[in-house]
Amino acid sequence: MSSGAKQHYVPAALIGGFGETADHRRPRDAVVCWRRRGWGVARETKAEAIGWHWGMYRLENPAHGLDPDVVDAVWDVIEPGISGAVRRFESGTDTAGEREWLVVYASMAGVRHPDFKFAINRWLAEWGKPGVRGDDVHRVRLEALENGLVPMSNWRWRILRSPPEAPRFTLNDRAWSYLPQLRRQARGRRALYLPLNSRVAAVAWLGESIGGFDHQVLRPNWVRWLNTVTWTTAPTFAVGHRDEAAALGAERTLGEVEKAITLRNGSFQGVTGKYLFDEV
Repeated sequence: MSSGAKQHYVPAALIGGFGETADHRRPRDAVVCWRRRGWGVARETKAEAIGWHWGMYRLENPAHGLDPDVVDAVWDVIEPGISGAVRRFESGTDTAGEREWLVVYASMAGVRHPDFKFAINRWLAEWGKPGVRGDDVHRVRLEALENGLVPMSNWRWRILRSPPEAPRFTLNDRAWSYLPQLRRQARGRRALYLPLNSRVAAVAWLGESIGGFDHQVLRPNWVRWLNTVTWTTAPTFAVGHRDEAAALGAERTLGEVEKAITLRNGSFQGVTGKYLFDEV
């Protein structure tokens, strides 16, 4: 929710889904383990204590009568429903409403991080255009959000489950990652990966046909591989359940993980030879 000066770029309710919550407590009160780059071990904290900056969305020169925190308030479209939406995905729900929520959530996640300013200015420079600063960063942030909604609604979406015998999913401070290509996956496709809680994640890609949605249960080694992607692409930190504290604290690269585990049988339980963004 909009919080004035203390503004989260990773929703506290989302972070809380990767930790432990006492009975009748809010997800933002959950205890999680997190590891910043440069730390050798993971440490415990509350979900609401990380993933924010003071006034990072606050307008410096708002128009007369405009709330300076209007940008932060935009996230309220999604944040109150995070826990409920993820629970419905966990139960196997895939209605049009859930899919629409996921598209909006993914579009918002793509523009919320503090690195957005640097990313958009790098892109503008490549096109020979002047960079943006101050309140114009937030204007472009919201334009990018709006422009991403329609294309992303045409992507193919898949809900991934981590089974009880597998590690739990982890989250980084961007809340999403592009998945690197593997030789065994469909050629030329780029997949967007979004962990949603410790047992549920989503992956999306531009398929051969418009749209589509399904649910798949991962083999444990693929959860390990995805968690490595999460850590290696983290701008600042990764976060997870206490059960994942040792794994979060371990130095690892994708190459090291791929040498240590078997990925050749396919990504999904009960399905042989199909991978994360293959048609199943």
